[in-house]
Amino acid sequence: MNNGMEYSDIGLSASDRILVWAVPPLLGAVIGWFIPAIADWATGLAWVPFQGPLELIASIQGPWVVIVTAVLGLLAGMILSHVAIKESLAVRLSDKEIKLRIHEVDHTFAREEVSAVFLDGKQLVLLGNEGQELYREKPEAKRDVVAEAFKRHGYSWRDRDPFADHYVRWVADSPGLTPSMNALFLAREKAMENEDKKDAADLRQELSKLGITVRDDGKKQYWRQHGQRP
Repeated sequence: MNNGMEYSDIGLSASDRILVWAVPPLLGAVIGWFIPAIADWATGLAWVPFQGPLELIASIQGPWVVIVTAVLGLLAGMILSHVAIKESLAVRLSDKEIKLRIHEVDHTFAREEVSAVFLDGKQLVLLGNEGQELYREKPEAKRDVVAEAFKRHGYSWRDRDPFADHYVRWVADSPGLTPSMNALFLAREKAMENEDKKDAADLRQELSKLGITVRDDGKKQYWRQHGQRP
């Protein structure tokens, strides 16, 4: 085990970051360079949509047009790269703590707060001492890389959810839940149907505050109470 000050970083590697920053802007610039020619060609095909904008682009003349569209493509690619980096999970581990960052939001958990770590499908899950979910997000690294890093720093890595057999499927007005809990599940079901991931995640957190952990299987919701033993 390390001295607690040595860190392991899990996320996009240096080479991955170079590719993310280089490829989209390059492709954007290339596509932008050829957009005037593509627009000119596409205006002759009645079945191609967006004929109005295409005709507008094709009508603009001058050698500077391809330079402008190439620069716009480059900028669009840079924005895409920035979003991709921002939305990738970065994990930094030591023997003493776990630091996570995604969407420019940081979370830190002390070692003693975390009772178990596992991958639920492609999502990294941290469990607290009452069995509650502390964190859930998709890492960029492969499963064996994630597992090896957590094991190396002495965390309780599990090959599966230790509470997998404790979940019960939620149905409307489940008798084991209070009316307010059932209302949150119903709202979350609608959020999932509308593919509103942020609202579904927020409602998961609200249920966690009430002592309920939620697990999804497609559009189906399963639940268990905190405080149970695996």
